Amino acid sequence: MPDFQVLGKSHIRVDARDKVTGRATYAGDVYLPGMLQCKLLTSTHSHARIVSIDTSSAEALPGVRCVITGKDYPDARFGSGALKDRRIMATDEVFYIGEPVAAVAADDEVTAVEALGLIKVEYQDLEKVVDPLAAISPKSADIHPDLEQYEGYGFALGGNNCTMLDADRGDVDQGFKDSDVIVEETYHTQPISQGFLEPMACVANVEANGRLDIYASTQGPYQVRSQLSSVLDMPISNIKVQAMEMGGGFGAKLRLAFEAFPALLTIKTGRPVKLVNTREETFTMNGPRLETNIYLKTGVTKDGRILAREARSVFDVGAYLGAGPNSGVGHGLGAYHIPNFKLRSYGVYTNKIYVGSYRASGVADMTFATESHTDVIAHKLGMDPMEFRLKNALSEGDTAVSGAPIPKNGLRETMEALKERMGLPKKLEEGHGVGIAVGEWRSGSGPSTASISVNEDGTVSLLTGSTDISGSDTSLAQIAAESLGLRMDQVVVAKRDTDMAPFTGPSGGSRIVYSQGKVVQNAAEDAKAKLLDIAADRLGVPADALECSGGSVYVQDNPPQSVTLGQLARASLSSRGGPIIGTASLSSMPYAPVFNAQGVEVVVDKETGQVRVTRFVQAQDIGKAINPMGVEGQLEGGAVQGIGRALSEEILIDKDTGEVRNPSLATYLMPLAVDMPEIENILVEVPSEDGPFGARAVAESPGFGPPAAIANAIYDAVGVRIKTLPLSAERVLAAIRGRDTDEYRVDADELRAQE
Repeated sequence: MPDFQVLGKSHIRVDARDKVTGRATYAGDVYLPGMLQCKLLTSTHSHARIVSIDTSSAEALPGVRCVITGKDYPDARFGSGALKDRRIMATDEVFYIGEPVAAVAADDEVTAVEALGLIKVEYQDLEKVVDPLAAISPKSADIHPDLEQYEGYGFALGGNNCTMLDADRGDVDQGFKDSDVIVEETYHTQPISQGFLEPMACVANVEANGRLDIYASTQGPYQVRSQLSSVLDMPISNIKVQAMEMGGGFGAKLRLAFEAFPALLTIKTGRPVKLVNTREETFTMNGPRLETNIYLKTGVTKDGRILAREARSVFDVGAYLGAGPNSGVGHGLGAYHIPNFKLRSYGVYTNKIYVGSYRASGVADMTFATESHTDVIAHKLGMDPMEFRLKNALSEGDTAVSGAPIPKNGLRETMEALKERMGLPKKLEEGHGVGIAVGEWRSGSGPSTASISVNEDGTVSLLTGSTDISGSDTSLAQIAAESLGLRMDQVVVAKRDTDMAPFTGPSGGSRIVYSQGKVVQNAAEDAKAKLLDIAADRLGVPADALECSGGSVYVQDNPPQSVTLGQLARASLSSRGGPIIGTASLSSMPYAPVFNAQGVEVVVDKETGQVRVTRFVQAQDIGKAINPMGVEGQLEGGAVQGIGRALSEEILIDKDTGEVRNPSLATYLMPLAVDMPEIENILVEVPSEDGPFGARAVAESPGFGPPAAIANAIYDAVGVRIKTLPLSAERVLAAIRGRDTDEYRVDADELRAQE
């Protein structure tokens, strides 16, 4: 391994001082002279036609400056992806309780809230569909009857199935015929919130030149700019988005959320407008993850080889297609080599809040199903769960579901590391159990750009279009520093907006260190080449005889013969090539899988059903840990979210109306520090062939395995298999007492018949 000077060493985040001292500026902190406050009126009906909206009383209220409805926006639809199925504000029809129908801008928040109560909306109820397993049936009422006319509509069954993805390989029927054991099950995962602390917030202002300026809490400033351009029918060049500091996002802030409401109000009033959601509004208006129902059928030989799998995953997307259905195909096999498969994933409309992204949308759902299913198969065969996994684990040269070859990876190393640390296999006393699970992700890709300019004092300025949500700016600074032979304090990470920074994809899917980090490395190498060229002229030696380190360029055979970066930067100002600026960009990165193996020990109280996790160990293939302290923080954060998803977190949705029933942190049961065991992290470093200095993605995978690992441990402890999340005390106790906890069934025969 190279002797790195900056990489592989823990560094405090570059933004830490500003955040702990309160100097960091969040969107809610922005104040502009004459600023108005925005509040939203939302639908109280699951599915209804809007007969009329009377805003006259609200407009007459002193202090109210503007009221808008859906009719004030251009007649345009937008979407999270290719399918354009959503209006920014309801016009003629509402599709879920909580859908915006009007917005008010007033001198203060109290007046704005009072004005909402004066707006009169007359509704005519329409047939609603809340259950996704009922909605996918051809007998169900259609929520979007004009679906096939929407821009971007593609391959699907029609009706309420707005998108379907598929993948087939080999001969599945023959694979099942050749199998000695076939296991067929349905798993169910619950609606959950991303749980970010900072609510959605935005300030909009029209500048003197008529351009729209947006200060937003967003992971994707360029995506917000693009979607604003669509819904406002405004040229992209007239919109600037400034990504402010963020108090958490986890995927919820990847795209346009509520920015269009203060945007239109500022256009109409000519005054700045701020919108900050309450916690209740965050639960009821911002897309969470909704339920998923996953059917799995797997055939294996008696000696433990998996031969075939059929998977059908029904993703509830709510009123509009959001993120997640593709993972039902991409992650339907888990981390295993299965030669014959038929995978189907369905996105299904219901009259609920639209679905959003959350830390690798849908993959945690699939992992709960596939890794619980894997344990069930192992037990039916009488095999140790870890040995069964190792026997079927993917290897370099195998083929991913996408058709991409599996490159060098650390899957087996992570499993062996977990096995050794936990002393597997082992059996604990009654009521105590051990469970394992393996999560699989791919290092995120997408368009990335970076520029590095060398300053006259020998420091460098790093400019990217990515937003920092996970300490990524620190890792990017480390990559730049290592590439140029600088100290961390010699790299300045510039603040950015869409006018100043080069286009970059959103900060999500664990793409920043792998993809954005690669262009930072390439930009640094570009800047280094220019430094060496100028230094070669000054030192009278060929550029390939030089090296860059310690803030200087020196002759490798005679280090005292050198020139500082500051001297070279000053010299460049009068050189033919001009100032030294390194640039790089790319559209995508090669497939680089990331594997995480997790093991838990639990105690189950057989009298109450209460489950307590007493030990948690995870081993993840990092590739190369750029900032080990940051890596461990991401691993622990993902694990905590996964434990919360497993045991307690659930958005309670009314089965008749689709309304969110627990819109507060007091009733949405996120885990507390006292609930958490010490998390033991094992950093496995099998370098990626393409990532910067061998680095892979980090943040997504730790959240996948906990639900399955805990469910497997519960089975080991008390002998009950629970296939529905969360694994609450009530559900565990019911299973212990022999009651059926399998509440959901995917009708695979009906889905097959519709193809």
